[in-house]
Amino acid sequence: MKKTKAIFTIRSTGEDAYFAASNSVRGFQSYYSACFDSARIGRLYAVKGGPGTGKSRFLRTVAERGAECGWHPELIYCSSDPNSLDGVILTKPGEEGIALLDATAPHVYEPNRPGYREELINLGSFWNGALLRARAEEIAGQNRRKQQAYRMAYRYLAAYGEITATRDELVEPYLRKKALYAFAEKWMRQIPEEDAFEEQIALARSVGMRGMVTLDTYYANAKTAYFVEDCRGSAALFLGALYEIAKRKKLSVRVSYHPLLPDRLDGIFFKNAGVAFLAFEGGGKETRRKISMRRFVDTGAMHSGREELNFAERMRRAMLRGAADCFLRVSEAHFSIEEIYIRAMDFGAKETFTRSFCASLFQA
Repeated sequence: MKKTKAIFTIRSTGEDAYFAASNSVRGFQSYYSACFDSARIGRLYAVKGGPGTGKSRFLRTVAERGAECGWHPELIYCSSDPNSLDGVILTKPGEEGIALLDATAPHVYEPNRPGYREELINLGSFWNGALLRARAEEIAGQNRRKQQAYRMAYRYLAAYGEITATRDELVEPYLRKKALYAFAEKWMRQIPEEDAFEEQIALARSVGMRGMVTLDTYYANAKTAYFVEDCRGSAALFLGALYEIAKRKKLSVRVSYHPLLPDRLDGIFFKNAGVAFLAFEGGGKETRRKISMRRFVDTGAMHSGREELNFAERMRRAMLRGAADCFLRVSEAHFSIEEIYIRAMDFGAKETFTRSFCASLFQA
């Protein structure tokens, strides 16, 4: 298998942007239900169509037109290809929220309240079926390669999860949990109680066809952002403690779950206070506010087990590199399929439909 270095990038979009799914140690992890079945959304449009049919461009155009008409767009990027959009949520004071989402695999979404809340948009209406049928064998072959590469990637990620569990078990005796929880309580004194706990799931990171990508939204939106510097997995424990206190204090939070390890947080943003605690770098001056977790791990006492721990860490990195190599193969097959569909599309007709849809949606 051809090896490539895992890519780690921080992306500044200038948008209210996040992910609503991830490629994780459990396979594909979707938060679509939490994001799109929210009570704040009154209308939802499920967009269907194959790869390369312009779903992302359609979502982008609707978001841009909505912003021109006074709506606030939340842009939800694809966890496998963060250059593409998977969804848009539009909000405006005094109006019901509007959502549009890519409703194709792996995040299939079928309307359960069709017509009065949810509608289907089929971009397949603008493709030439005869051209696609002529290349059916090629499409099927590329799909098989893509699915095989995904299976291999998920095996590497599952191994990453097992090795992480081993690492955590080795570290457990050396964690100063009481001190860590007391430290979390101290930090939370600065945030006043509110009326009701409310959680919005918004992942900051993804691992997929373009490596590990981090969106800087949390750092950009927070008045005060703290980079929680990890030590042997203790940052997640600290963020989990903040989350439990937030529930007790009935706070409104936006949370980012770890893209690979969905049972733990890698970020929490207290929206009304404007304060964020993040276990990932975000670029810019904000990262100068740093909280080190090293004091909560008795690193001196773990000397006898250091070799085993370091081996576990090397194996975790190796499994992540293996997954990255597989995702590279996914991308090669995926973009080959896209090219076929692009050649079969009538984008002129699709753009005419997009303009008509936006005019009707925003009555402008």
